[in-house]
Amino acid sequence: MSWDTVRADHLGAYGGRARSPNLDALAARGARFDAAISHYPETAVSHWSLLTGVEPAAHGDVPATGGSRYRGSTLAEIAKAEGYATGAFVGGMTLSRGATGLDRGFHVYDDYHSWGPHALKRPGSEVAFRATEWIRAQAGPVLAFVHFFDAHAPYQPPVPYDTLYDPDYIGLMDGSEARLQPHRDLGVPISERDLAHAIALYDGELSFLDGLLADLVRAIGDDAVIVVTADHGESFEHDYLFNHREALWDSTLRVPLVVAGPDVPHTTVSEQVALTDIMPTVLDLAGLPGEAKVTGRSLTGAMAGEPGRDVVWARTDPCLPGSRIAARRASDKTIWHDGGRVEAYDLASDPSELRDLETAFEGVDLELYRSLEAALAPHMRPELPRMVLPAATVEQLQALGYVGEAAPCGDAE
Repeated sequence: MSWDTVRADHLGAYGGRARSPNLDALAARGARFDAAISHYPETAVSHWSLLTGVEPAAHGDVPATGGSRYRGSTLAEIAKAEGYATGAFVGGMTLSRGATGLDRGFHVYDDYHSWGPHALKRPGSEVAFRATEWIRAQAGPVLAFVHFFDAHAPYQPPVPYDTLYDPDYIGLMDGSEARLQPHRDLGVPISERDLAHAIALYDGELSFLDGLLADLVRAIGDDAVIVVTADHGESFEHDYLFNHREALWDSTLRVPLVVAGPDVPHTTVSEQVALTDIMPTVLDLAGLPGEAKVTGRSLTGAMAGEPGRDVVWARTDPCLPGSRIAARRASDKTIWHDGGRVEAYDLASDPSELRDLETAFEGVDLELYRSLEAALAPHMRPELPRMVLPAATVEQLQALGYVGEAAPCGDAE
């Protein structure tokens, strides 16, 4: 399952404040990955990479076209061909079938919701209920993809999670879009106290999500492979607040990843892994046939103590001005900006990425990523036609914080 917009370091399972007893219990009977890295800090493309095991470049401009250019099989298509019932349950408008085409291979793609300016999120309790009921109704093998959008801005967790981490606050920051937007989009300064409360509301959302996990895990049963992860995180630092899509710091790239199942050892994996590794891992653990086109690799080796990835590549939307590409290694990160500027951080001595060294680390070269992108070209369909978004949809995306300059190769997610 995917907890949209959840950064690892805020969860109790990773030493953060947000209590996560159900995720902790799942990790206690499986594997917790402490350095799981997203390739793309936006919902649509990141989930396409998650469910195909293939880098973002293969999918093209999904938000502008409403689908992926990738020719290979998705996780759902493989499972469906092997006789599995396949169901997806979606919590956010930006992952709806019309926005992403991610319903490929699913018998059921449950994104039924009255999406609108005041209904941009489907309540997590509804998503969990629909998924649980469907899972329990199946007689044979099941692949269920469950997506929760609650942690995405605005941050307005239900009672009692709204006061769980900052019960004494008496200010005006209520986590609503009206309160977040001036600081996120207009550069209006925010007080430390108001920022702290916004973060407390976000942490409340995380604990609320954890509370939904128990019934799902019981419905799935002990003999199934269970994966909990996120597509990307959220930034509250670097003067980049309440957002994720234009940043490649670890606050937006480092996500939770817990895998449990009959053949999963109880272990904590410190080696660096990537979201594209999840699809081949699920196929491996479930005994399903692999897909030769994947760029990810099964994590069963890492669970047994083998080395992880030396480098994980990540990028922001290439269709937006100021896009950037990052090479993350266990001890350092280099970020290349359009226009030639370079950021570099020594993650060993500066894990918060506060001291920009302004020069690429030795051993990483942007041309390596360009080569990877070029290698994916044979696996891509011709460019899909652009969608013309209705004004109401644009308004909804703006209400989610997806605003900015016009994209040169299509509307952004």
